[in-house]
Amino acid sequence: MKMKQLIVLGVVLVALFAFYSNSNKTKKVVSNDGLKAGDLIIAPEDLNVNDISGLKITDSDDFVHLVREEGAWTVANRDNYKADFSKISRVLKKLIDLKVAEQLRVGPKNYSRFDLNSPAEGKAIKVDLLKGGEKQPLIELLIGKAFRGATVDFGQQGGGNGKYLRLGDNEEQVFIVEDSLYDIESTSSGWLEKSPFSIDKPKDVSVTHSDEVKFNFIRTEEGSDATLEGVGEEEELNTSNTSSIVSPFANFSFKDVIVGEKAKPENTGLDKPVQVVVSTFDGFTYKITLGKGEGENIDSAAQEASLTTATYYLSYTVEAEFPEFELQPREPQDDEIAKDDASEEDKNKAAKLKESRDKEDKEKQQKEYDERKDSWKEKLDKEKGFAGTIYEVDSWSAEKFFMKREDLVKKKEIEEKGEVEENPLGTPSGNNSSIPGLPGGLIPGISPQTPNSE
Repeated sequence: MKMKQLIVLGVVLVALFAFYSNSNKTKKVVSNDGLKAGDLIIAPEDLNVNDISGLKITDSDDFVHLVREEGAWTVANRDNYKADFSKISRVLKKLIDLKVAEQLRVGPKNYSRFDLNSPAEGKAIKVDLLKGGEKQPLIELLIGKAFRGATVDFGQQGGGNGKYLRLGDNEEQVFIVEDSLYDIESTSSGWLEKSPFSIDKPKDVSVTHSDEVKFNFIRTEEGSDATLEGVGEEEELNTSNTSSIVSPFANFSFKDVIVGEKAKPENTGLDKPVQVVVSTFDGFTYKITLGKGEGENIDSAAQEASLTTATYYLSYTVEAEFPEFELQPREPQDDEIAKDDASEEDKNKAAKLKESRDKEDKEKQQKEYDERKDSWKEKLDKEKGFAGTIYEVDSWSAEKFFMKREDLVKKKEIEEKGEVEENPLGTPSGNNSSIPGLPGGLIPGISPQTPNSE
Protein backbone atom coordinates (compact mmCIF):
# COMPACT_ATOMS: atom_id res chain seq x y z
CA MET A 1 0.00 0.00 0.00
CA LYS A 2 1.37 3.35 -1.00
CA MET A 3 2.20 6.03 1.52
CA LYS A 4 -0.48 8.37 0.15
CA GLN A 5 -3.14 5.67 0.61
CA LEU A 6 -1.99 5.01 4.17
CA ILE A 7 -2.30 8.70 4.98
CA VAL A 8 -5.84 8.88 3.54
CA LEU A 9 -6.84 5.74 5.44
CA GLY A 10 -5.46 7.19 8.67
CA VAL A 11 -7.43 10.42 8.21
CA VAL A 12 -10.62 8.42 7.58
CA LEU A 13 -10.10 6.30 10.69
CA VAL A 14 -9.49 9.40 12.84
CA ALA A 15 -12.67 11.02 11.46
CA LEU A 16 -14.72 7.88 12.09
CA PHE A 17 -13.40 7.62 15.64
CA ALA A 18 -14.22 11.28 16.32
CA PHE A 19 -17.73 10.85 14.91
CA TYR A 20 -18.38 7.71 16.93
CA SER A 21 -17.11 9.30 20.13
CA ASN A 22 -19.21 12.42 19.62
CA SER A 23 -22.39 10.46 18.81
CA ASN A 24 -22.03 8.43 21.99
CA LYS A 25 -21.42 11.29 24.38
CA THR A 26 -24.87 10.88 25.96
CA LYS A 27 -24.90 7.09 26.01
CA LYS A 28 -24.23 5.14 29.15
CA VAL A 29 -20.71 3.81 29.38
CA VAL A 30 -19.33 1.28 31.80
CA SER A 31 -16.85 3.21 33.92
CA ASN A 32 -15.46 3.19 37.40
CA ASP A 33 -15.20 6.99 37.39
CA GLY A 34 -17.92 8.96 39.22
CA LEU A 35 -21.19 7.52 40.51
CA LYS A 36 -22.62 4.28 39.20
CA ALA A 37 -25.88 2.35 39.50
CA GLY A 38 -26.86 1.67 43.12
CA ASP A 39 -24.80 4.56 44.56
CA LEU A 40 -26.46 7.24 46.63
CA ILE A 41 -26.78 10.51 44.72
CA ILE A 42 -25.69 12.40 47.84
CA ALA A 43 -22.90 10.63 49.69
CA PRO A 44 -23.43 10.37 53.47
CA GLU A 45 -20.05 12.00 54.12
CA ASP A 46 -21.17 15.02 52.10
CA LEU A 47 -24.34 15.67 54.04
CA ASN A 48 -25.44 15.60 57.66
CA VAL A 49 -29.17 16.19 57.78
CA ASN A 50 -28.78 18.09 61.06
CA ASP A 51 -26.58 20.60 59.23
CA ILE A 52 -29.35 21.56 56.80
CA SER A 53 -30.76 24.94 57.79
CA GLY A 54 -32.40 25.92 54.53
CA LEU A 55 -33.87 24.68 51.28
CA LYS A 56 -34.19 26.80 48.16
CA ILE A 57 -36.07 25.54 45.11
CA THR A 58 -35.96 27.56 41.90
CA ASP A 59 -37.31 27.17 38.38
CA SER A 60 -37.57 29.60 35.46
CA ASP A 61 -40.84 31.09 36.79
CA ASP A 62 -40.77 31.02 40.59
CA PHE A 63 -38.85 30.12 43.73
CA VAL A 64 -39.42 29.21 47.36
CA HIS A 65 -36.99 29.71 50.24
CA LEU A 66 -37.48 27.52 53.32
CA VAL A 67 -35.48 28.16 56.47
CA ARG A 68 -35.05 26.35 59.78
CA GLU A 69 -34.61 28.46 62.90
CA GLU A 70 -34.77 27.13 66.45
CA GLY A 71 -36.08 23.82 65.16
CA ALA A 72 -39.04 25.32 63.25
CA TRP A 73 -39.34 25.56 59.45
CA THR A 74 -40.83 28.65 57.84
CA VAL A 75 -41.33 30.03 54.33
CA ALA A 76 -38.95 33.01 54.19
CA ASN A 77 -40.53 34.62 51.12
CA ARG A 78 -43.96 34.54 52.79
CA ASP A 79 -42.97 36.60 55.83
CA ASN A 80 -41.74 33.47 57.61
CA TYR A 81 -45.17 31.85 57.62
CA LYS A 82 -45.09 28.38 59.16
CA ALA A 83 -44.07 25.70 56.67
CA ASP A 84 -45.51 22.22 56.21
CA PHE A 85 -42.99 20.26 58.27
CA SER A 86 -44.29 16.84 57.19
CA LYS A 87 -43.67 17.72 53.54
CA ILE A 88 -40.19 19.10 54.23
CA SER A 89 -39.14 16.03 56.20
CA ARG A 90 -40.54 13.78 53.46
CA VAL A 91 -38.58 15.61 50.75
CA LEU A 92 -35.31 15.66 52.72
CA LYS A 93 -35.55 11.93 53.44
CA LYS A 94 -36.26 11.29 49.77
CA LEU A 95 -33.20 13.28 48.66
CA ILE A 96 -30.93 11.60 51.20
CA ASP A 97 -32.09 8.11 50.13
CA LEU A 98 -32.02 8.84 46.37
CA LYS A 99 -30.00 6.26 44.39
CA VAL A 100 -28.58 6.12 40.88
CA ALA A 101 -30.60 3.83 38.62
CA GLU A 102 -28.43 4.56 35.59
CA GLN A 103 -25.63 6.99 34.75
CA LEU A 104 -24.97 8.69 31.44
CA ARG A 105 -21.79 10.39 30.25
CA VAL A 106 -23.13 13.82 29.35
CA GLY A 107 -21.41 17.18 29.07
CA PRO A 108 -22.87 20.71 29.39
CA LYS A 109 -23.47 20.94 25.62
CA ASN A 110 -26.13 18.23 25.89
CA TYR A 111 -27.91 19.33 29.08
CA SER A 112 -30.80 20.78 27.08
CA ARG A 113 -31.72 17.29 25.83
CA PHE A 114 -32.68 16.40 29.40
CA ASP A 115 -34.00 19.83 30.50
CA LEU A 116 -31.00 20.13 32.78
CA ASN A 117 -29.81 23.63 31.97
CA SER A 118 -30.01 25.96 35.00
CA PRO A 119 -33.31 27.85 35.55
CA ALA A 120 -31.67 31.05 34.28
CA GLU A 121 -30.95 29.34 30.95
CA GLY A 122 -33.41 26.47 30.71
CA LYS A 123 -36.08 24.32 32.32
CA ALA A 124 -34.36 22.56 35.23
CA ILE A 125 -35.61 22.81 38.81
CA LYS A 126 -32.65 23.72 41.01
CA VAL A 127 -32.59 22.48 44.59
CA ASP A 128 -30.10 24.04 46.99
CA LEU A 129 -29.55 22.45 50.39
CA LEU A 130 -28.21 25.25 52.58
CA LYS A 131 -26.09 25.21 55.71
CA GLY A 132 -26.16 27.96 58.32
CA GLY A 133 -25.90 31.47 56.97
CA GLU A 134 -23.66 30.44 54.09
CA LYS A 135 -24.58 31.72 50.65
CA GLN A 136 -23.01 28.74 48.91
CA PRO A 137 -25.23 25.65 49.04
CA LEU A 138 -24.09 22.51 50.80
CA ILE A 139 -25.52 20.46 47.91
CA GLU A 140 -26.85 21.62 44.54
CA LEU A 141 -29.16 19.37 42.51
CA LEU A 142 -30.75 20.07 39.14
CA ILE A 143 -33.85 18.07 38.22
CA GLY A 144 -34.79 17.67 34.56
CA LYS A 145 -37.51 16.02 32.57
CA ALA A 146 -39.24 12.73 33.26
CA PHE A 147 -37.64 9.45 32.26
CA ARG A 148 -40.24 7.16 30.66
CA GLY A 149 -38.36 3.93 30.05
CA ALA A 150 -36.75 1.10 32.00
CA THR A 151 -33.18 1.28 33.25
CA VAL A 152 -30.46 -1.19 32.32
CA ASP A 153 -28.24 -1.05 35.38
CA PHE A 154 -30.82 -1.25 38.13
CA GLY A 155 -33.03 -4.31 37.72
CA GLN A 156 -34.90 -3.24 34.56
CA GLN A 157 -37.07 -0.88 36.58
CA GLY A 158 -38.98 2.00 35.08
CA GLY A 159 -42.48 2.65 33.80
CA GLY A 160 -42.58 6.43 33.76
CA ASN A 161 -41.67 7.28 37.37
CA GLY A 162 -38.08 8.31 36.74
CA LYS A 163 -36.31 11.66 36.45
CA TYR A 164 -33.09 12.90 34.92
CA LEU A 165 -30.94 14.91 37.28
CA ARG A 166 -27.39 16.08 37.83
CA LEU A 167 -25.23 17.37 40.65
CA GLY A 168 -24.14 20.98 40.29
CA ASP A 169 -20.43 20.22 40.77
CA ASN A 170 -20.42 17.21 38.43
CA GLU A 171 -20.29 18.24 34.77
CA GLU A 172 -19.51 14.80 33.40
CA GLN A 173 -22.51 12.72 34.44
CA VAL A 174 -26.30 12.80 34.23
CA PHE A 175 -28.26 10.34 36.36
CA ILE A 176 -31.57 8.58 36.06
CA VAL A 177 -33.37 8.08 39.37
CA GLU A 178 -36.47 5.98 39.93
CA ASP A 179 -38.60 8.62 41.60
CA SER A 180 -40.90 11.24 40.12
CA LEU A 181 -39.86 13.74 42.85
CA TYR A 182 -43.38 15.17 42.58
CA ASP A 183 -43.14 16.87 45.99
CA ILE A 184 -40.37 19.17 44.84
CA GLU A 185 -42.01 22.36 43.56
CA SER A 186 -41.02 26.01 43.36
CA THR A 187 -44.40 27.54 44.27
CA SER A 188 -44.43 28.91 47.82
CA SER A 189 -48.10 28.05 48.36
CA GLY A 190 -47.27 24.36 48.08
CA TRP A 191 -45.07 24.52 51.21
CA LEU A 192 -47.38 26.43 53.56
CA GLU A 193 -49.01 24.90 56.64
CA LYS A 194 -52.53 24.29 55.35
CA SER A 195 -54.71 24.13 58.49
CA PRO A 196 -54.42 27.41 60.40
CA PHE A 197 -57.88 27.22 61.99
CA SER A 198 -61.22 25.40 61.89
CA ILE A 199 -64.56 26.44 63.36
CA ASP A 200 -66.17 23.57 65.25
CA LYS A 201 -69.72 23.53 66.65
CA PRO A 202 -70.78 27.04 65.51
CA LYS A 203 -73.49 28.66 67.62
CA ASP A 204 -74.22 32.26 66.56
CA VAL A 205 -72.99 33.93 63.37
CA SER A 206 -73.26 37.67 62.69
CA VAL A 207 -72.47 39.12 59.26
CA THR A 208 -72.01 42.89 58.88
CA HIS A 209 -71.53 44.44 55.44
CA SER A 210 -69.50 47.58 54.81
CA ASP A 211 -72.77 49.57 54.50
CA GLU A 212 -73.69 48.46 58.08
CA VAL A 213 -76.36 45.99 56.92
CA LYS A 214 -76.29 43.16 59.46
CA PHE A 215 -77.56 39.58 59.57
CA ASN A 216 -77.72 37.55 62.79
CA PHE A 217 -77.97 33.77 62.51
CA ILE A 218 -78.78 31.98 65.77
CA ARG A 219 -78.55 28.33 66.77
CA THR A 220 -80.15 27.53 70.15
CA GLU A 221 -78.87 23.96 70.51
CA GLU A 222 -75.84 22.12 69.22
CA GLY A 223 -76.74 20.37 65.98
CA SER A 224 -80.00 22.26 65.47
CA ASP A 225 -80.89 24.38 62.45
CA ALA A 226 -79.91 28.05 62.52
CA THR A 227 -82.50 30.79 62.19
CA LEU A 228 -82.15 34.35 60.94
CA GLU A 229 -83.39 37.24 63.05
CA GLY A 230 -86.19 39.19 61.37
CA VAL A 231 -87.48 36.40 59.13
CA GLY A 232 -91.27 36.68 58.69
CA GLU A 233 -93.82 33.91 59.11
CA GLU A 234 -94.13 33.53 55.34
CA GLU A 235 -90.35 33.45 54.83
CA GLU A 236 -87.61 30.85 55.24
CA LEU A 237 -83.87 30.61 54.72
CA ASN A 238 -82.57 29.92 51.24
CA THR A 239 -80.38 27.08 52.50
CA SER A 240 -78.50 26.73 49.21
CA ASN A 241 -76.95 30.13 50.00
CA THR A 242 -76.93 30.13 53.81
CA SER A 243 -75.53 26.66 54.57
CA SER A 244 -71.93 27.81 54.22
CA ILE A 245 -72.67 30.90 56.37
CA VAL A 246 -74.28 29.17 59.36
CA SER A 247 -71.54 26.50 59.41
CA PRO A 248 -68.52 28.46 58.19
CA PHE A 249 -64.93 27.33 57.65
CA ALA A 250 -65.20 23.92 59.29
CA ASN A 251 -62.38 22.84 56.98
CA PHE A 252 -60.66 26.10 56.14
CA SER A 253 -58.43 26.02 53.07
CA PHE A 254 -56.65 28.76 51.15
CA LYS A 255 -54.75 29.40 47.94
CA ASP A 256 -51.83 31.46 49.22
CA VAL A 257 -50.57 33.82 51.89
CA ILE A 258 -50.50 37.45 50.75
CA VAL A 259 -47.54 39.66 51.71
CA GLY A 260 -45.92 42.93 50.69
CA GLU A 261 -47.61 45.35 48.31
CA LYS A 262 -50.37 42.86 47.44
CA ALA A 263 -51.48 42.77 51.09
CA LYS A 264 -52.47 46.45 51.21
CA PRO A 265 -56.18 46.91 52.10
CA GLU A 266 -56.98 48.67 48.84
CA ASN A 267 -55.60 45.69 46.90
CA THR A 268 -57.46 43.03 48.87
CA GLY A 269 -60.81 44.76 49.42
CA LEU A 270 -60.17 44.68 53.18
CA ASP A 271 -60.64 48.46 53.24
CA LYS A 272 -64.38 47.80 52.69
CA PRO A 273 -64.76 44.42 54.37
CA VAL A 274 -67.53 42.12 55.43
CA GLN A 275 -67.12 41.45 59.16
CA VAL A 276 -68.11 38.01 60.44
CA VAL A 277 -68.24 37.06 64.12
CA VAL A 278 -68.74 33.40 64.99
CA SER A 279 -69.22 32.05 68.52
CA THR A 280 -69.12 28.32 69.20
CA PHE A 281 -70.59 25.98 71.80
CA ASP A 282 -67.02 25.32 73.02
CA GLY A 283 -66.47 28.99 73.91
CA PHE A 284 -64.41 30.13 70.90
CA THR A 285 -65.06 33.49 69.26
CA TYR A 286 -63.71 34.12 65.76
CA LYS A 287 -63.63 37.59 64.22
CA ILE A 288 -63.21 37.17 60.48
CA THR A 289 -62.59 39.96 57.99
CA LEU A 290 -63.42 39.24 54.35
CA GLY A 291 -62.45 41.37 51.36
CA LYS A 292 -63.28 41.13 47.68
CA GLY A 293 -60.47 41.92 45.28
CA GLU A 294 -60.34 42.18 41.52
CA GLY A 295 -62.70 40.32 39.21
CA GLU A 296 -66.38 39.54 39.19
CA ASN A 297 -68.48 36.39 39.41
CA ILE A 298 -70.81 36.38 36.41
CA ASP A 299 -73.61 33.83 36.44
CA SER A 300 -75.07 34.25 32.99
CA ALA A 301 -75.30 31.83 30.10
CA ALA A 302 -75.27 34.80 27.71
CA GLN A 303 -71.86 35.86 29.03
CA GLU A 304 -70.44 32.39 29.42
CA ALA A 305 -67.47 33.19 27.20
CA SER A 306 -66.42 36.07 29.47
CA LEU A 307 -66.86 34.41 32.86
CA THR A 308 -64.31 35.54 35.45
CA THR A 309 -63.89 34.70 39.10
CA ALA A 310 -63.45 37.33 41.79
CA THR A 311 -60.57 37.01 44.22
CA TYR A 312 -61.39 36.96 47.94
CA TYR A 313 -59.18 37.55 50.96
CA LEU A 314 -59.53 36.65 54.62
CA SER A 315 -57.92 37.55 57.92
CA TYR A 316 -59.01 36.48 61.42
CA THR A 317 -58.45 36.69 65.15
CA VAL A 318 -59.59 34.21 67.79
CA GLU A 319 -60.28 34.29 71.53
CA ALA A 320 -61.94 31.80 73.86
CA GLU A 321 -63.74 31.62 77.17
CA PHE A 322 -64.29 27.95 77.83
CA PRO A 323 -67.49 26.68 79.48
CA GLU A 324 -67.20 25.67 83.15
CA PHE A 325 -67.51 22.08 84.26
CA GLU A 326 -71.12 21.03 84.84
CA LEU A 327 -71.89 17.70 86.44
CA GLN A 328 -74.51 15.86 84.40
CA PRO A 329 -77.07 13.87 86.44
CA ARG A 330 -76.68 10.12 86.50
CA GLU A 331 -79.57 7.68 86.25
CA PRO A 332 -79.41 5.44 89.37
CA GLN A 333 -79.45 1.69 88.86
CA ASP A 334 -82.02 -0.65 90.41
CA ASP A 335 -79.72 -1.94 93.17
CA GLU A 336 -79.14 1.65 94.37
CA ILE A 337 -82.81 2.15 95.20
CA ALA A 338 -84.06 0.49 98.39
CA LYS A 339 -87.72 -0.38 98.75
CA ASP A 340 -89.76 1.29 101.46
CA ASP A 341 -90.06 -1.94 103.44
CA ALA A 342 -86.36 -2.77 103.12
CA SER A 343 -84.28 -3.25 106.24
CA GLU A 344 -81.97 -0.51 107.48
CA GLU A 345 -79.01 -2.63 106.48
CA ASP A 346 -80.25 -2.90 102.89
CA LYS A 347 -81.05 0.81 102.78
CA ASN A 348 -77.54 1.68 104.00
CA LYS A 349 -76.02 -0.71 101.50
CA ALA A 350 -77.99 0.85 98.61
CA ALA A 351 -77.09 4.38 99.77
CA LYS A 352 -73.37 3.56 99.97
CA LEU A 353 -73.50 1.93 96.55
CA LYS A 354 -75.14 5.03 95.09
CA GLU A 355 -72.62 7.33 96.78
CA SER A 356 -69.72 5.28 95.44
CA ARG A 357 -71.06 5.24 91.91
CA ASP A 358 -71.87 8.97 92.03
CA LYS A 359 -68.29 9.70 93.02
CA GLU A 360 -66.92 7.43 90.29
CA ASP A 361 -69.18 9.06 87.66
CA LYS A 362 -68.20 12.57 88.78
CA GLU A 363 -64.50 11.71 88.52
CA LYS A 364 -65.07 10.28 85.05
CA GLN A 365 -66.96 13.38 83.88
CA GLN A 366 -64.31 15.66 85.39
CA LYS A 367 -61.53 13.76 83.62
CA GLU A 368 -63.34 13.95 80.28
CA TYR A 369 -63.90 17.68 80.76
CA ASP A 370 -60.23 18.28 81.66
CA GLU A 371 -59.14 16.42 78.53
CA ARG A 372 -61.51 18.49 76.38
CA LYS A 373 -60.27 21.68 78.00
CA ASP A 374 -56.64 20.73 77.30
CA SER A 375 -57.50 20.11 73.66
CA TRP A 376 -59.33 23.47 73.51
CA LYS A 377 -56.27 25.26 74.91
CA GLU A 378 -53.99 23.51 72.44
CA LYS A 379 -56.31 24.45 69.57
CA LEU A 380 -56.48 28.08 70.74
CA ASP A 381 -52.68 28.40 71.02
CA LYS A 382 -52.19 26.97 67.54
CA GLU A 383 -54.84 29.15 65.90
CA LYS A 384 -53.55 32.31 67.57
CA GLY A 385 -50.20 31.63 65.94
CA PHE A 386 -51.73 32.20 62.48
CA ALA A 387 -54.00 35.13 63.42
CA GLY A 388 -53.51 38.34 61.46
CA THR A 389 -52.26 36.62 58.31
CA ILE A 390 -53.95 37.61 55.05
CA TYR A 391 -55.06 34.61 53.00
CA GLU A 392 -56.29 34.40 49.44
CA VAL A 393 -59.27 32.04 49.56
CA ASP A 394 -61.46 30.26 47.04
CA SER A 395 -64.54 32.16 45.93
CA TRP A 396 -66.91 29.34 46.94
CA SER A 397 -65.91 29.71 50.60
CA ALA A 398 -66.36 33.50 50.78
CA GLU A 399 -68.82 34.80 48.17
CA LYS A 400 -71.99 33.85 50.12
CA PHE A 401 -71.10 36.32 52.90
CA PHE A 402 -71.41 39.20 50.41
CA MET A 403 -74.99 38.33 49.42
CA LYS A 404 -77.97 40.58 50.12
CA ARG A 405 -81.11 39.68 52.06
CA GLU A 406 -83.07 38.70 48.95
CA ASP A 407 -80.41 36.05 48.27
CA LEU A 408 -80.55 34.67 51.82
CA VAL A 409 -84.32 34.57 52.37
CA LYS A 410 -87.13 33.26 50.19
CA LYS A 411 -90.91 32.89 50.49
CA LYS A 412 -92.14 29.66 51.99
CA GLU A 413 -93.32 27.11 49.50
CA ILE A 414 -97.00 26.40 50.27
CA GLU A 415 -98.17 22.95 49.29
CA GLU A 416 -101.46 23.19 47.40
CA LYS A 417 -104.04 20.49 48.21
CA GLY A 418 -106.96 19.74 45.84
CA GLU A 419 -110.40 19.43 47.53
CA VAL A 420 -112.63 16.51 46.57
CA GLU A 421 -116.41 16.99 46.78
CA GLU A 422 -118.24 13.91 48.03
CA ASN A 423 -121.82 12.90 47.29
CA PRO A 424 -124.17 11.55 49.97
CA LEU A 425 -123.06 7.95 49.29
CA GLY A 426 -119.49 8.84 50.03
CA THR A 427 -118.29 8.45 46.46
CA PRO A 428 -116.62 11.25 44.54
CA SER A 429 -119.00 13.30 42.47
CA GLY A 430 -118.65 13.04 38.72
CA ASN A 431 -120.24 11.73 35.56
CA ASN A 432 -119.44 8.03 36.13
CA SER A 433 -121.57 5.59 38.10
CA SER A 434 -119.92 3.20 40.51
CA ILE A 435 -120.94 0.42 42.85
CA PRO A 436 -119.45 0.94 46.30
CA GLY A 437 -117.11 -1.84 47.46
CA LEU A 438 -116.89 -3.42 44.01
CA PRO A 439 -113.41 -3.30 42.37
CA GLY A 440 -113.57 -1.34 39.19
CA GLY A 441 -117.05 -0.29 40.19
CA LEU A 442 -117.55 2.22 37.40
CA ILE A 443 -120.23 0.95 34.97
CA PRO A 444 -119.83 2.32 31.48
CA GLY A 445 -123.01 3.59 29.83
CA ILE A 446 -125.03 4.02 33.04
CA SER A 447 -125.80 7.55 34.11
CA PRO A 448 -125.44 8.34 37.78
CA GLN A 449 -128.77 8.41 39.66
CA THR A 450 -129.69 10.80 42.42
CA PRO A 451 -130.58 8.72 45.47
CA ASN A 452 -134.14 8.89 46.83
CA SER A 453 -134.25 10.60 50.22
CA GLU A 454 -136.50 7.75 51.47
